[in-house]
Amino acid sequence: MDIKIVNKSREINCTVLWNPKSTKVLIIGSAIGVSRNFYRDIANYYFDLSYSVICFDYYAMVNHKQAPKHCKQKISDWGRKDMNSVIDFAKRKFPEDDLYFLGHSIAGQLFPLAEKSCEIKAAYLIASQNVSNKNWTGVFKLKVVMFWYFLIPLFTSLFGYLPSFVYGGKYNLHKSIARDWAKLGKNKSGILGAEKDASRKYKDLNLPVKFLSFSDDQMLAPQKSVKHLYESYGSPYKYHEHINPKEIGLDSIGHFNFFKPRYALLWPKIDSWFNIIDAQV
Repeated sequence: MDIKIVNKSREINCTVLWNPKSTKVLIIGSAIGVSRNFYRDIANYYFDLSYSVICFDYYAMVNHKQAPKHCKQKISDWGRKDMNSVIDFAKRKFPEDDLYFLGHSIAGQLFPLAEKSCEIKAAYLIASQNVSNKNWTGVFKLKVVMFWYFLIPLFTSLFGYLPSFVYGGKYNLHKSIARDWAKLGKNKSGILGAEKDASRKYKDLNLPVKFLSFSDDQMLAPQKSVKHLYESYGSPYKYHEHINPKEIGLDSIGHFNFFKPRYALLWPKIDSWFNIIDAQV
């Protein structure tokens, strides 16, 4: 079922898979430039495991024209407003169910900013990273520095938005979102230094969190960047697992393949970890 959650002037497009047998709700937070539809297969997998599932698009990401051209947009709004509204909706829609969060990439940076994150019982983060350029090395650092300092300012000035081909995504990004993204990348502490009160909110996060990173994801989420984000979370129960695909019989995983059906052998890891948390509470 597709619905819209309205928070003041912001409309958040969601897909809700309601399972009448569920006692658990899984909220899936997407990567930047990735629509909720990308997570359809893993959403259906968890629906079949008797979860209800909610996928959503950040405001003005899939359609950058959704927000007025000259309206100031911040990446942190996706956490403070959009993600927060979705968690609040889930809590009201499923008051008797436990809420869990599955985040991909930037979703891990946004999650602590949502005031309602305290309603989540446990979170599982895939390739979530701190985007400070200090977390990259060698030729990869050269590429991200070029992206933050040159490509984003150039193309947002030329087009009035960031074309999808510049960052390898599917959707054009709103100009102010792209420039705010660059602000995070240029800060030595990433979002922790660029966003007021982020450091405190990260430290105050008090729920179990697991981070997963991959050795062949050096361009978008190298191990150091994931570790940086992991260390900033104040969660008393947190764990970072770094996987070499070849050691588990896979050629590659990268930044996106985890969510593709071919890699479904990895999906039970999430439910298994949530079950461990349930057993300890």
